[in-house]
Amino acid sequence: MARRADLNNRRSYPAIASMQAAFGPVGDMNIRFLRNDDVVLRSNFSSLSAVVANNADAVQNDDGWQGASTPGTIERPRPSALEQADLPAVTPGHCMYVLQRYAANGANLIRQSDFVRLCESSRPGKKKDAKIIATALREFKQYNRFVLQISGCRAAVDGMLRSMIPTWKVQDGRPRVRAAVFVAEQILDERSGMYFAVETVLVDRVLEEMQGGLLEMEENGFDLRVENASEDAEANEGESSGEEKLLRDALRTTGELVRLLVRRKSRPHLDYKKRARRVYLKKLQFSGGPYSSTMQLATHVSLLIGTAANVQEGIVAPWREAWWTKHKKVDPGVLRMIEEASAMELEQQKSAGAAEDGEREGVEDDESDEVDDHGGDDGEEGDPQTDAETEKEKED
Repeated sequence: MARRADLNNRRSYPAIASMQAAFGPVGDMNIRFLRNDDVVLRSNFSSLSAVVANNADAVQNDDGWQGASTPGTIERPRPSALEQADLPAVTPGHCMYVLQRYAANGANLIRQSDFVRLCESSRPGKKKDAKIIATALREFKQYNRFVLQISGCRAAVDGMLRSMIPTWKVQDGRPRVRAAVFVAEQILDERSGMYFAVETVLVDRVLEEMQGGLLEMEENGFDLRVENASEDAEANEGESSGEEKLLRDALRTTGELVRLLVRRKSRPHLDYKKRARRVYLKKLQFSGGPYSSTMQLATHVSLLIGTAANVQEGIVAPWREAWWTKHKKVDPGVLRMIEEASAMELEQQKSAGAAEDGEREGVEDDESDEVDDHGGDDGEEGDPQTDAETEKEKED
């Protein structure tokens, strides 16, 4: 009978039965739990389910039940690849070499902390370090199943900007514009994976760097206006100079950054199939769209290079076409800048038209004077005898 009651007790309360087997009767309330890592609580707390594990080393003293005989220690994670390498000089090149050997053939996965350390080791003014960071983004994603997180993306943007901007005194703003265009192209590259983790604040920082560089170029006497800016830059690549190509790239990447943020905010995974949607959501770390500051910066950069039509086509139109902006209005600051630019362009067109009309009238007057000097409208030479008689009559 007692055996049947004990069996029923174990079936009804398995946790209490296991505790009785280990410590004795539970009713006397003299049981003390072991340390936290010895008692594993299941997800269903309502059923009073607790499993006692790793109690083989438990001992009983005069004061009652206590923990294990040896003090418990928290297990630390295994050191990463760069911690094991213990490099004497930490540079992106050294880190890249170690991580490539560590993760060769997919044997090991690269930690986010190692990638952050690689980006933080970039040196100011060393363009090679920025290119190594861009290469690491593409290779780790392709060959090592590396998923870029927000911390890694932030470190990558900071490291690339730091290495692309020279440290010596710069006479113009072209290096800053080149650095911003380089980082923007890495964000736009699908192979880098920055699309899934780049924050809108980081995009604003890239646009601010581009804006500052363009203003410095304007102060140093560069003409920022690009003719036919709406045309494809590749078609005019052979004809354009280095500065013009740089300005076209800045205008192109600015519009594409805004379209990227608008597309990511629009939840494109809703149109994917189930498997593709699951892969997309596993990689996605940040899904924010453009802020009002982003729209204003992109508008100012575009107006420095192109026209108001370029802003309407490349920045305002994608924002208005998104479904989540159906009941929203465009930022008033953006509309104000577009109106001012449009009015200025009309004034410039009127002044240019008036100047052309004046030049045309001057050319026509010169041509009429030349015709009169040659003796007629037909362009034929006058009779010398007649000319002499008329001159004598004038003298008399």
